[in-house]
Amino acid sequence: MATTPGRLRHPGVRDALAAVITLTALVLASCGLPSQAASASTILSIHTGDSSSAVLVLTPPAGTVRLEIRRDGRPIDAFPVKDRESIAYTDHLLWPSTGFAYEVRGYDQAGKLIDTQRMTVKTPAQQGSFPRLYAATSFWNQPIAQNAGVDKSSTAMVAKAIAPYSVAANFVAGSNAWGKPLAYASAGSPFAIGCTRYDCQTPVSFRIPQYARASTGSDHHLVVIDQSANSELDMWLAAQDASTNFWSAGDRYVTDPGGWGAICARGKRCGAAVASGFAAFGGVVRPEEIAQGHIDHALFFTTPYTRQGYIACPATHTDGRNDDPAAIPMGARIQLDPAFKVDEQPWPKWQKVLARALQVYGAYVGDTGQSLSFSAESTLDRGYDAWALAGVPALGSLADLPWTQLRILQLQPC
Repeated sequence: MATTPGRLRHPGVRDALAAVITLTALVLASCGLPSQAASASTILSIHTGDSSSAVLVLTPPAGTVRLEIRRDGRPIDAFPVKDRESIAYTDHLLWPSTGFAYEVRGYDQAGKLIDTQRMTVKTPAQQGSFPRLYAATSFWNQPIAQNAGVDKSSTAMVAKAIAPYSVAANFVAGSNAWGKPLAYASAGSPFAIGCTRYDCQTPVSFRIPQYARASTGSDHHLVVIDQSANSELDMWLAAQDASTNFWSAGDRYVTDPGGWGAICARGKRCGAAVASGFAAFGGVVRPEEIAQGHIDHALFFTTPYTRQGYIACPATHTDGRNDDPAAIPMGARIQLDPAFKVDEQPWPKWQKVLARALQVYGAYVGDTGQSLSFSAESTLDRGYDAWALAGVPALGSLADLPWTQLRILQLQPC
């Protein structure tokens, strides 16, 4: 199936499957089922959707009302099923060229285990560039024009809002506290998402998989994508009641993961899960992008010294703190001087990949932070350390970057 430019790869059946395994599983001898039911077990097949997903297609045996899926022993999801109804479940966030072991458990109305299936699948190697979020025309995905203007206050803003914080500058890869977790919705019923602080007047219902966890830092961010509905759920202060599985958030917004990359249109004003009004996963670096050697979108960064009362396009909101024209506003775009010779630096690969992205796509100020940092995916919801596989240390220092050779592109009030 062809991939639409600017959108996610669809996890459905593709013409070239890397692996197809069809199994007739063994029924547990101790289940104590009636003889008619005991003769049937889940009919199950699995194939890779692409290098980062696997599709489980299954028909549960008679009497099954609930299925649980585990990957490498870790619970992935659990959801109700109808009697003998076939379903397809897509598991995302897999690593290319890697084997994964699955277990599917079926339960009856009384909660008794009646069927167990186990299988393995190996993902193929990544083909082409890792897919990016948001439309090809999104501001996140537009390279900086060669003739882009530099703001008249660029030198002052770099000196006041960036350079003083460069010694502690970091890339939040590997951090469950400050990275942004990403989960993918699949089969199952939608959850009603409660609201505790902002924009609570709009009801939100969204499927959230069992494995989903929010970041552990003070923001408690969580992003969930439902590809079947072309929807992205962004949450700030996300929390789950473990006894009821009920989710709530300080605020929660639904946007299009194939859209322009912010919660409301350019020039409008609206809240969001991040202070700038951007979609919460905009500019977030993923481990596959470092592994492939290039990032094909702008980055998201924070600094402590943000400007109060000024919103620069494409931002639609601000939490700027400082009444100072040398403070940098939400939505400002920075760029590393393209003439700087990144490849000649004695840096590890991951730093060079970030630096090149700063030259080609730049980075947008998206939030006020306690440090100068660039956003990355938390692998909290993957169940394995993808950043280690990509060769990136946890909270890697960016102090070596040539911060004085950054520039602020022409600001446009929004």
